[in-house]
Parts: sequence; structure tokens; C-alpha cells
Amino acid sequence: MFTIEQITVGSWKAVCYALTNSAGTIVIDPGAQPEVLLRWLGDKNIEGIILTHCHCDHIGAVNELVDTYGCWVGCGHDDVDGVADVHRSGFDEEGVDYTVDHIDRPLHEGDTVTWGGDQLTVLHTPGHTPGSICLLNEAQRVLFTGDMLFAGAIGSTAFVMGNPADMMRSCARLAGMNGNLMVYPGHGRATTLGVEHSLLRIMAGPALRGSPQSSSWREGSWW
Repeated sequence: MFTIEQITVGSWKAVCYALTNSAGTIVIDPGAQPEVLLRWLGDKNIEGIILTHCHCDHIGAVNELVDTYGCWVGCGHDDVDGVADVHRSGFDEEGVDYTVDHIDRPLHEGDTVTWGGDQLTVLHTPGHTPGSICLLNEAQRVLFTGDMLFAGAIGSTAFVMGNPADMMRSCARLAGMNGNLMVYPGHGRATTLGVEHSLLRIMAGPALRGSPQSSSWREGSWW
């Protein structure tokens, strides 16, 4: 069993998670303020870093953490190019060119990340970006959703590489999952999948009916 710690960093208020068990720590989305994150993580044994997607507010401190801890880095297979190119990643924060030097583990649907006696299962949930992933641990009934799903909102498809049709299909997928899962999003407060089922079904409706998709949805309840 792992503990879950979190900290909010950067002007985009991205949430970084540290999942720690007896073997070490997995960090999810170290997005900004590396000096703050390094103090926060301290002398933890950092096994690896997982990026839920390639936007700069979720990847901005990766290189500094790798330099300090020597850990591996993984992200969705279809976002590997995006983390290396700030223009493809959609936007930059305050003019800083945030890119990741190297991805060790391109992650695909169904892959598992194991450390100690715990594991995270990769769910490919494109829409916000092509390689957006969620991370599921069924034993502890937790789901880390990045910018796929927030409390009361879904991720925007208005950025570079956003795809409304993919997002609606991803909404349909999450709408069909166990409502008892605790959701830890990339911005804002935690929620449960059950609380968000109604929103997900509404947003998935056009895709399920084959209706035109809107590309104007913008994330925001967490802002």
C-alpha cells in the first residue's frame, strides 16, 4: 500500500503527487518550481516519474528531479514527442521553454508500473492531448486523471493537439468505470468517479450518438 502526498506548484496551479511505499516513491506530474519540489521530496527514494500528458505545467521540473535522483521518466507513448517540444506541447508558461530531456518508458494502454508491492495500470485516455493517460490502482481504488477529468469539469480540447472526439470517447470510458474510485486530478481538489459520472455521461453523449463535437470546451472549475 502506498501513501499519497500532494503539492500544488506553478502559476497554472498544477498538482504533483508523490506515491510512497516501502520500496520508494513514484512522482506524478512534477510541473514547475523544481526547488520547491526538491525540498518537498527531500531524501525520498524516487523510483520514477510518470507524466499524465505533455503540457508544460505538468513537466516543467522533470529534468531537475532526474538530475537529483537519477530516476526513470515515463509518459503516454503518443506524447513522447510532445514532452520534447514545447510548441507541440501546446503552450509555454511565462516564456520558459519547458521540455523533457529523455523519456525512458513510453507507456501504452494496459501497461503496469510496479514498485514494491504496488502497481499502477495505464489507461490511454486521449483528447486533451493524444497521449494523455490516467493511472489506476484498483487495490486502493484510486485514479490519477491528469487533465482528463477534474472535480466538475473535463480537460480542454482547445490547445494544440486537443481532439474533441477523442475526449468524448475517453469520457464514455470513465463513465463506465467503478464510481467508488477516488479521483486525483491534475488541478484542483479530489473527487470520486461516482460524483463525476453525470458530467461524463453528458460529455460523452455526442460521441455515443454520432453527433458533431464542440472544440470550445474549456477546463475551469479548479481555477
